Formats: sequence, C-alpha cells, structure tokens
Amino acid sequence: MHLIDVTNTYSDLVQNQLNSTNAQYIKVYSLGNSSVVYTETDADIEIVIENHDRKIKDEEVEFLIRRLIRDDRSYDITIDKTKKVIAITCRK
Repeated sequence: MHLIDVTNTYSDLVQNQLNSTNAQYIKVYSLGNSSVVYTETDADIEIVIENHDRKIKDEEVEFLIRRLIRDDRSYDITIDKTKKVIAITCRK
C-alpha cells in the first residue's frame, strides 16, 4: 500500500477547513482509490477514509493507524453502514 500526499491538489478544501474549523493541521492523502483526510486540533487527531467504489478493507484501516497515529494511543473508529466512510478519532 502506498500513501501519497495530495494536499496541494485540495488546497481549497484545506484552506476552507482551516478557516472554518478549529483544525490546526490538515493533510490529504490518496491510498489507492481511497481518499484520506488527516486533521489535527489542539486535543484530537482525526482520520477520515472515503471510497465511493468499494468497501474499505480492514488492512487499509490498520495501515493508516500504524502510519499516521504512530503511538500506542487509544482511538475510536466510526464506520458507516456501507463501510465506504470510516472515521478514526484519537486524543492527543
């Protein structure tokens, strides 16, 4: 699996999120045909994974947790019914 930083492609989205939320840091990644938005606030890290074409695989979620959270922190995972959108929230 390859996590590719595509933040520059989504500069309008990033700027809008920085201006309208309490986010301090935002990165947008591509993981195959899944989009990943990584957001940091003062208190939390949130990772949202979205794939319109298929269900997100458990291996992809585990890969992102290892790659982006990096510590043995506890986290919550929210999965929609179709398993095409997954949110991971972690306290800093």
